[in-house]
Amino acid sequence: MPGASGEVRDLVPAIRLKQLSRKGFWFAWTHFSVHVSFFGGRGGLRAIASSSGGKSTENPRMRVLIADDDRLQRSLLETTLSGWGYEVTSVENGMQAWELLQGESQFSLLITDWVMPELDGVSLCRRLRKEPRNPYLPIILLTSREGSSHTVEALNSGADAFLTKPFGPSRLLAQIRVAERILGLEERLAEQLRELRIANERLESGLVAAGAVQSSLLPEVSPKIHGVDFEWSYQACESLGGDMFNIFRLDERRVGMYVLDVSGHGPSAALQSVTLSHVLTPFDQQGGILKRISEASGRYEVMSPPEVARRLNREFPLIEKSGQFFTFLYGILDVETRIVHYVKAGHPGPIVVSRDGAHCLEKGGGIPIGILPDAEYEEEQVALSPGDSLVFYTDGVLETLSVRREAFGLDRLIQTIGETEGGISERLRALQLDLDAFGLGEPRRDDVTFVGLQIS
Repeated sequence: MPGASGEVRDLVPAIRLKQLSRKGFWFAWTHFSVHVSFFGGRGGLRAIASSSGGKSTENPRMRVLIADDDRLQRSLLETTLSGWGYEVTSVENGMQAWELLQGESQFSLLITDWVMPELDGVSLCRRLRKEPRNPYLPIILLTSREGSSHTVEALNSGADAFLTKPFGPSRLLAQIRVAERILGLEERLAEQLRELRIANERLESGLVAAGAVQSSLLPEVSPKIHGVDFEWSYQACESLGGDMFNIFRLDERRVGMYVLDVSGHGPSAALQSVTLSHVLTPFDQQGGILKRISEASGRYEVMSPPEVARRLNREFPLIEKSGQFFTFLYGILDVETRIVHYVKAGHPGPIVVSRDGAHCLEKGGGIPIGILPDAEYEEEQVALSPGDSLVFYTDGVLETLSVRREAFGLDRLIQTIGETEGGISERLRALQLDLDAFGLGEPRRDDVTFVGLQIS
């Protein structure tokens, strides 16, 4: 009625709604009341639908985007969802929906018709699923097409639900609530991931701090001993390492030097290596085992390397308690005689560099500490001349891999140390450079430690 305003109320059963529009509005609005208002001279249409099954939602402010080229279908969907408490935006085709979804607006759900101009619903689904979206966007695809092949095509395109017209409001609301549960699960997962990330950051911070404590136990400067130069290098493959080493003066004429490698990586190996560093000290007040008081003289005497290994093996039966063990190489240099007395407990032998070249002292080897409670260890020795060098190292040096998965190996180690001119500092610096270049592009699999001395 032109120029007039009023309201006409009518109860429209599902059968009478099937052919309301050009495309057919296929909702079975059972028990729905449709309110149509005409505003004078403008012919504006407003449809308001309500149902006893849709008065509350799990997320009353969920933002819904509707894409449908049929104005009546779009209007009824918008009004119905608004009546259920959702915040609704509607567009006329898939291209408008695509452009809107590329903007800053965050929608929680997309309800789209299949057949639309410019960009149909299935093509819109495929576009949206090709790009990562955070948070996830559930999609409900509406169509009058029937048959399992269309259902498969719709779901394969990325739609989360497929509703064939006609359908009742309860089915639509049920699918929306499925989408709400999906979003709720994603939100809880995101929260758990945030909590996990915070916990991981705290753990990383703790590991860095623990790594700093561990590094503080390593020697800062070498002992000042006339006629002997020392050098070392240490790289952990993680924040914390299982390698440990030290150089220290035992008395006026003897210097001790060791490297050890606890099996495994990370906090447990690092904790064990820190514990061992406290007992492998020449200071009795720190619980050291490198010296003991002689019953005959009442004075401190230096324990031999095999005695140290046997005592460690008795006091650290690791394999029984934690499944761990450690290899150990400990030597004592007599500065006056230039003889090094040493013991190997499952550890690679030292490398000697002399005028005759470089070679590895591989004889013997012994059993790693912590495996057999009654293991025996033998003392070995090597006499050094002025200009000779002695290098201790851990097997992380040998096991460094290249991008071709080739190990650095003992031969390269001997070659690098033997062919480098200069003192022990130059030799170990060259070794570190070669090792870094060889393993470039590959993560460290183990801690890398080498310690050396040179008789001047």
